[in-house]
Amino acid sequence: MMERAIIATDLSEASDIMVKQLGFLKDFGVSSLLLLQCPDYQEVASEVFPYVATIQTDAIERQKKDLEDLGFTVESRISPGNAKREINRIADEEGYPLVVVGSQGRSLVGGAFLGGVAHEVMLGTRKPLIIVRLTVDEHRHLEVTGIAPEGVTKRILYATDFSPGAKSAFIHLEKLIDSGTVTKVTLLHVQDRSHIEPHLVERLDEFNATDRDRLEQMKAKLVAESKVKVECKLVYGNPHTEVMRELEEGDATLVMMGTQGRGFLRELFVGSVSQYVARRSKVPVLLIPIKEEQ
Repeated sequence: MMERAIIATDLSEASDIMVKQLGFLKDFGVSSLLLLQCPDYQEVASEVFPYVATIQTDAIERQKKDLEDLGFTVESRISPGNAKREINRIADEEGYPLVVVGSQGRSLVGGAFLGGVAHEVMLGTRKPLIIVRLTVDEHRHLEVTGIAPEGVTKRILYATDFSPGAKSAFIHLEKLIDSGTVTKVTLLHVQDRSHIEPHLVERLDEFNATDRDRLEQMKAKLVAESKVKVECKLVYGNPHTEVMRELEEGDATLVMMGTQGRGFLRELFVGSVSQYVARRSKVPVLLIPIKEEQ
C-alpha cells in the first residue's frame, strides 16, 4: 500500500476545494502527505513576490490544516521551479509512491498547476498518479465530483490492453484488493476497431478467444486471492468511447489504467486513451506508469 503521497497544489480556489475531499486517500493506505506548491522562477523573480509569498504561505498553511483535520500527517513545502519537473523530481528523490493532482475535464481548472501542468505531469509521471476531477456547477461554483461515499476503491474498473503498462497497473490492483477495501472489479478490454478493420476482420474471433482467455486468467488469479466479485468485459469499438461508456453506464468508483510514463506513448491505449479518460472520467482515475525494468 501507498503510505505517503504528494498533493500538488497551486493554492487556487480549486485546490482549496480539492484538499478538503482527500480523505479517501486512506483507502489506499496513505497516512502521510507532502503538500507541494511549485511557483515558477518568473513569479519568484517578480518585485512583488515577497508580498505574494506571504499570501502563499498563509494559503498553504490553511490547506495543511484542512488535511490534518482529515487525519493525515502533513508537511507543506514551496519549491520554486517548473512544476512538472519539481513534482516528479521530488517524488523520485524522496521515494513518494503516489502523486495526486486535480483536473476539470476538458478544460482544466484554475491557476497554472491545475491547468496545463496537470496534463504534463500525467505524461511524464514515473509514479502512480491519482487525478481528481473538479467541475463547475450551474452557479459557477467549483466542486469535487465522483467521490463515492462508500469509498473510492470499492468498485474498480481496470481497463487493459495487456501491455507492460497495463500489467504494472494489474500488480497495483492486486495490492489494493489485498487491503480489503475492494468489493468489485470489472476487467475491461476493448478490441480496437481501427487496428482490426478492414484487413484483420476475419481474425476477430481468434483475437476474441485469445483476449477472453487472458481476462479469465486475470479473473481466476484475483478470485483465488480474495472474495472480491470480478466480471470480465470484452467489447469491440473505439477504446476512448468504450471505456467512457463503461464508466457512464457502470457503477465504478475508480478507474485504473496503465500509462507509458516519461512521455513515451508507444502504446495507443496506455497513451492517448489514458489521457482522454483522465480528462473526462466522472470518478477518480489512478494511472500506473510502466516499471523501469520493463
